Amino acid sequence: MEQQFISDFGQRWEASMSRRGLFSLKTTAQIWWEVTTAGLWVTLLNKLGQRAKDKLEWKVKVYCDIIYAEHDGVPLRLDLFVPNEPAPENGFPTVVALHGGAWCTGSKKDMTWVGYSLAKEGMVVACVGYRLAPQFRYPAQLKDCQAAVRWLRENALKRVRGAGCGVQGLDVNPEHITALGISSGGHLALLLGLRDDVVEGVSSKVKKVVAIFPPTDLTAPYYQESAKNPPLLMPNYLLNLLGSTYEENPDLWRNASPIYHVNSGAAPCFIIQGKKDSLVPADQAIRFAEAMRQVGAKVTLVLIEGLGHGYSLRPRIMRQLNNALDEAIRFLKSP
Repeated sequence: MEQQFISDFGQRWEASMSRRGLFSLKTTAQIWWEVTTAGLWVTLLNKLGQRAKDKLEWKVKVYCDIIYAEHDGVPLRLDLFVPNEPAPENGFPTVVALHGGAWCTGSKKDMTWVGYSLAKEGMVVACVGYRLAPQFRYPAQLKDCQAAVRWLRENALKRVRGAGCGVQGLDVNPEHITALGISSGGHLALLLGLRDDVVEGVSSKVKKVVAIFPPTDLTAPYYQESAKNPPLLMPNYLLNLLGSTYEENPDLWRNASPIYHVNSGAAPCFIIQGKKDSLVPADQAIRFAEAMRQVGAKVTLVLIEGLGHGYSLRPRIMRQLNNALDEAIRFLKSP
């Protein structure tokens, strides 16, 4: 069924290109609608995060703007959400939460709702800020996220002090650090589960990954073409991130694509993907899942019919998304 979906998608894409060119008025309008609804979803989630703060302050301790590294003279900060309860003997399971924004926009504050939601479930959550394109090109974003994982692992079960707020014991289980990311944050989360950057004996690899609407293959023809001819009035996100077209630097594009790093030792992945997503077409998740299965790596793929890149106005679709998120939380908590 998934293979048939990929075949049908490819045929529709090629037919669309031959009839109207890459970005017709209809296609551009659809992309703009996806961007708008994704923005609405972030706004909604931020409001939920504020409500959670009002309701859960007594359950969750929050430490803001902790400096976890400094790269190119830029202090890198994270917000830490810690359950207000005694830690297990080995420390709390921990989640690195990575915001979306096409690698060019967004903030760790966009993941506040994740911080409160998961901390009340007994997990430490690090909402990580990372350097943004185009000022900083790939792999700066990945290097920052890897540094955050190493910082958590290095400081597990130790006292640390952030910028203006001390953490009274970082009760993190260094063997249970996972990642959750949305859109471009999902792309970075996948790379954390597929690759490892060991510095002074400290690993940057995470144990599990939840990726929501993640780009997995930047070398796909539609992404290559969009870097050369972006939709009308849209920023050229891929060129901003990579600094070159695919033809100019194919190795860099492959290096930035999670699908090219799939291996038998990959962290188990849980992917949530909308089948009507115009920004990250569903074939991205499907082909990635197939690649993982081919090498014997564990992957769960939840495809949601009718869902685009984030928020939907249909309650039935949002219920499916919420159910998938609940399942993803159980996945992150499990041993």
